[in-house]
Amino acid sequence: MPTAAWTSRRHLGDVVFLVCFGALLALPPAASAEEHQLFLFVMNQYGLPVGDLRADEVVIEHRGDACEIKSLTPGTDPMTVALMVDDGEGAAQSLNPLREGLNQFLDTLSPEHEVGLFTISGQTTELVAFTTDRMALSEKVSNLFIERGTGVVFLDGLAETWDRRFDDETSWPVFVAIVHGGAEASRSVRERQLDQLANELHMRGANVHTIVVSTRPTMLQVEAAIRITENTGGLYRALAAPTAIPIALTELAGAMDTHYEEVKNRYLVIFECDEDNPRRVQAKVDRPAVAVRTFRDRRMEPAP
Repeated sequence: MPTAAWTSRRHLGDVVFLVCFGALLALPPAASAEEHQLFLFVMNQYGLPVGDLRADEVVIEHRGDACEIKSLTPGTDPMTVALMVDDGEGAAQSLNPLREGLNQFLDTLSPEHEVGLFTISGQTTELVAFTTDRMALSEKVSNLFIERGTGVVFLDGLAETWDRRFDDETSWPVFVAIVHGGAEASRSVRERQLDQLANELHMRGANVHTIVVSTRPTMLQVEAAIRITENTGGLYRALAAPTAIPIALTELAGAMDTHYEEVKNRYLVIFECDEDNPRRVQAKVDRPAVAVRTFRDRRMEPAP
């Protein structure tokens, strides 16, 4: 059984106010001193999402001054999921439940979402590029084997996959990483680079979900997994036994589907203000009989 339930952390200032015509939002420090982002959910008097919002109807103010709207992206396309699997020495006792769990994840996740399969022992290897072909993914999962004498490159794997496999047109990037206890063999990413990566992922509305399977995981892996999931609004889960992998991955896929349905009607707004780092802004929509709710990111909340 899992040693802990799914967890995520809510940052101070994440409280959202639902009001008619506008909402206040506290912003985190931006990765860029110029551009900032927020997500808007707008509904009409019947409680239905407004799907035809225009950029010239959106007003974002900081201390009474209007900010410049750079872009307004309606809704979101399906998720693009990088499924990152530690198949190194630390996973020696996990092969069968790992295969079963990955296949259950693929069976549970709605078929419109693209998934890519990557292994992260010794180096990052792409087994299947992003695709909706579940059969091709399942075939590679069934052929997974343990790479003896290798350590996991969790941090390097995140950075390399982000840099080389995702592009600027990806609407909703998501990572799902399964990591086992053992030596962290990453050489490129250190603490500062991890924070930079987390900020970049946050600014793109990406999520990182991490499962750590071990009774004695290294502190580097745990701290990095918690930090990256916290900063990107993902979920973290620690498992004491490999037998818990199938149910954990099945539950995660279901939670991701539910979350997608909840946030797919949000607009992504990119804007600039006179002040480089505004701390609190007000978002309004210049249209009668609508209500607005604002969000800093696509943060997922754990089930109670």
